[in-house]
Amino acid sequence: MKLNDLYSKPLEEVLQEFDIVDVKVHADESGIVKSIELKYGEKQKQPQTKTNPYQ
Repeated sequence: MKLNDLYSKPLEEVLQEFDIVDVKVHADESGIVKSIELKYGEKQKQPQTKTNPYQ
């Protein structure tokens, strides 16, 4: 995806093209969540499975 595509598409559509690769939750001393960081990265390509074992 190019940067121009990122700015021209809705965020929901952009995020469908990526996978979450990291999540960080930040909380204070009382355990109250203050922020959540989500890191997205390229989707992993699925290896092609052969249907014919003799190929």
